[in-house]
This record gives sequence, C-alpha cells and structure tokens, in this order.
Amino acid sequence: MTNQTTRALAYFPSDGRTRIMDVPIHPLDSDEILVRITRVAFTRRDRLLLENKQAVLPEGEDFIIPGHSAMGKVIETGSLVKDFEPGDIVVPTIRRDCDRCIDARSDLCPHPERYHDSGLTGAHGFARDFVTVRGRYLIKVPPHLENLALLLAPLSVAEKAHQESVQISKRYNFYCYHESEDVVPRALITGMGPIGIMMAHLLSLYSYKLTVFCRRESDDLRSKILEPIDLEYINTSRVPTQRLEKAGYSFRQLFETTGDPEYMLSVMPFMSPNAVMAVMGAPEHDSEEKILEVDVNRVFSRVVMGNQVLFGSIKAGRDAFESAVKHLTELSDLYGDSLAPLLTDTFPLADYHRLLALGTRDSVIPSLLLT
Repeated sequence: MTNQTTRALAYFPSDGRTRIMDVPIHPLDSDEILVRITRVAFTRRDRLLLENKQAVLPEGEDFIIPGHSAMGKVIETGSLVKDFEPGDIVVPTIRRDCDRCIDARSDLCPHPERYHDSGLTGAHGFARDFVTVRGRYLIKVPPHLENLALLLAPLSVAEKAHQESVQISKRYNFYCYHESEDVVPRALITGMGPIGIMMAHLLSLYSYKLTVFCRRESDDLRSKILEPIDLEYINTSRVPTQRLEKAGYSFRQLFETTGDPEYMLSVMPFMSPNAVMAVMGAPEHDSEEKILEVDVNRVFSRVVMGNQVLFGSIKAGRDAFESAVKHLTELSDLYGDSLAPLLTDTFPLADYHRLLALGTRDSVIPSLLLT
C-alpha cells in the first residue's frame, strides 16, 4: 500500500477534544494483515471513553483512537499469513495480550498491566480507514453474515459467560428424584443492552425457559427485537422485584448485564439452590459513588447455604468469537431479519458528532461507516 497514513477519529483527554486526523499505518510485518475498516460500532463504553480525561493512552501517544468493536475487509497479508486472503470479511478481537499466553486466553489474563483493550485502554481502536492486525486477533466472517458482523462482539461476551456458567453447573450432574423428569432449566437475563439482547438470543438456541428483567416498556425498540423469542418479559419498574420474589420466581442460571450494583443485589434472591450467576456488567470508574445498605448476613447466608456461585465475566477469547460466528449463523437462519434493527443509526466518519449526539436509550448499536 503506497499511502502510509490513514484517517482516524482521535480523542485527546488533555483538553477533551475529539477530531479527525491522519495517523501512520504500521508497516506490514510477515504475520500481519492490512484491513480496511468498513464499520465501527459505538456503544456506551466508547461514549464514556470520550468523556474520560483519565483515559489510559497508548504508550508514547497523547491521544487514543476509539472504537473497540468493528468489521472490515482484508486488503493485504504478510508472507507468513496462511488463513486469510484479500477480500475476506473479518472482525478484530478486542484484547491485545503480552504474546506469552500459550493458549491465547488473554480474556482471563490475571495481569492487567500486561494487556490492552483496543479502543478502550492502552491501545488504539478501529475508528480509522486502515489498520494492520496480527492474524491471531482476527475472526473470519462468512459473507452471509456481513450485515450482522458487528453483533459478534456482544455475542462473544454472551458466549463466554454462558460457556463458563455451564461448566460450573456441571458439578450438579446427579439425578434428583424430587424433580420432574421433564423439568426445564430456568434462566434469567437482566438488562437490555447489546449484551443482554444477544444473551437472550443465544439462550434461545438451548432448552431454557427464559425470563428477562428490564426497566423498559414492552413496546420499546429493544423489547420488540425480542418478540420472536419465546420468553417472559418483565418490566421491573412496574413490577418490583420484591413482589416477584414473593411470587416464587427462581432460576438455576442468571446473567446480570446492567452494571448496576443495586440492581444486581436485588436479583440475587432469585438464585435457586445450586444456582450460578454471571455478572457481566461493571460500574464505570467515574460513575457517581453509591453507598448501599445491604443485609450482608442474609446475602452470604443464602450463597453459602444454597451452594450458589457468583462470578464475573468480561471480554471474550478467540474460542468465544468462533462460537459466536457459528451461533450467529443459526440465529440468522432462525429469526431472519429480526436482528437487523439492533444496528441503528449509521453515519459517515465525517459526521461522528451526529452519532455522539444520539440518545443512548433510543439507539442500540449506532455505527460509523468508513469507505
């Protein structure tokens, strides 16, 4: 490629400015791939980055390129690259590890100082026309999924949490004579962000009786996306969780995606004995400090006496992304175009300010279109 610079959206935390500028294109190494980015999703995490004056910048830089979820097409490959060729549709993974993880499970790295998350902390993201990426950080996308490729990132997070929840639940592998033979495991999803919505779609492929707790009306855009799925939708702004607890609701698997500690505590009583709860949303570092009054004895007593497990899950490794490709194909076949409304409000890079002005409750996954 003759042009050694590319357009990029850059955020400067020192003065809070965001602007389009030219940045260098890293020369192509033998194991790298030149990708032309076609679309970049902008979620709540990306918006919060552009408001964070303490953002962790790439080493030696005074700015960071946002956009942690993107898709693109392969333009050129290094001499050692065998699995990709020009024209392939790809989605980059988010985390960049220290290159010493034997099985590339950087999503479980216990050394936060040794990895970076593209477009979020310590590494540039994908809001630019071209980027060079090592092949191990790219996921090939079948052509029939091109219009839905931006859903792979939130679906991969759902994949990881579900895989780990199932793995933990395998400890409960005995037959109980007091349970009906045709009992269907119940799963609860809280929150209706992109991850919560994709979790509901993923679990619809399995034998779960699904319930969603949310604080949105049933005629809301996000709620309508779930209409093809056989699930129970409960607006907990209208039906308090305390009333649902008295009504006997309980679940074997729970997936909490809101990132609201108060809401998470309010759904813990819905954990049945031996239940597993994945906490997939974390409070933002710059969010307003909350002091909650909690009956700690009651909470821990239920966890211990009920043999319950509570675990955190964030980001996803390559295996989860590959599972996401498989399951997104199944979801596309099963639900047709019903997933498309998730991808709302597309703008050219030059109009990024219009994207940032969108209301977060009305727009699910807005994106920048790069050409």
